[in-house]
Amino acid sequence: MYHTCLYCSKDLGSNDVIETLPVGRRLAFDEAKGRLWVVCPSCARWNLVPFDSRLETIDVCERIFRDARKRFSTDNIGLARVGDGIDLVRIGPALRPEFAAWRYGDRFASRRRRNIIVGSTVLVAGVGGIIGLQVMAGSVGGFQFVLQGAIQSYERHRIATRFVREGGGPPITLSRADVKQSRLQRVEGAPPTWGISVPARVGIRGKWTRGRRPSEMIMLTGNDAVVALGHVLPVIAGTAGSRKQVRAAVGLVEEHTTLEALVTRTRQQSSGSKPSLGRLGKLGAEPRLALEMLANEDAERRWLEGELKLLEHQWREADRLAAIADGLALPATIDDELAERISR
Repeated sequence: MYHTCLYCSKDLGSNDVIETLPVGRRLAFDEAKGRLWVVCPSCARWNLVPFDSRLETIDVCERIFRDARKRFSTDNIGLARVGDGIDLVRIGPALRPEFAAWRYGDRFASRRRRNIIVGSTVLVAGVGGIIGLQVMAGSVGGFQFVLQGAIQSYERHRIATRFVREGGGPPITLSRADVKQSRLQRVEGAPPTWGISVPARVGIRGKWTRGRRPSEMIMLTGNDAVVALGHVLPVIAGTAGSRKQVRAAVGLVEEHTTLEALVTRTRQQSSGSKPSLGRLGKLGAEPRLALEMLANEDAERRWLEGELKLLEHQWREADRLAAIADGLALPATIDDELAERISR
């Protein structure tokens, strides 16, 4: 394999991840057509790899891509960030499930452990206070009332999350009590879509609400709704995040592959009374985790949308030239071998 770009003659770089092709920092491959390119870091042109070293390298790239913790896909092209700063560009239909449990298992488990530790600390302190008061004055009921009031006051006045809307303006600041009142709602239109209704608490700095109460609810839609979900769901996570719950959440994501479809499903989950319909604080652990997964993935896809579109444009041009080159240089028997690989 050559080490310089065929177009600009600059160095293609090297990697220690792909043993069969230690050249390049961004590799693109099409398993169905048996094509492999090294993308030049200087001019972004795609350099076709000679056929004698392609197939084995493509198999390695496919395996690494499937195991990658960070990967994003459109209908025709995917991008994965792997170790040592290497990018793999995969040509072909998106892999399912894109949202594997291991992408979120460690994160959710760590958050769950932290919440359990905090909750246990509060519980031990409360029990200690009850025992102390019982010994001194026998006023257990009074202490329980004070403790419950203190927790509710903390949830109402302590700022739990803060985020900015796409159009700018003052950030929305929500307490834990505000988050529990947030609600998924259907937004009429052509076609109808969804949004998240949150208390209109804006323009507050610092860590406390300072006694201000929101006078109305704000309906967030589009990108603002996705951002809001990504911020409010971790606030009410509690002890959710066990392996069983994560597996169930991944199952929901596989069943409802878009955020809109999952929102439609979770809105139907009511806790006995109609006013709780769509309220985030009333949803089960698995739907909340699934919504958080899809909200994170949707936000990441939006960030990479421009790069993926550019890569798809570059791939189509490179594929056209590769078809000409392979048609001139490769024997007809190669088509049979590729067909056999596709069938496998």
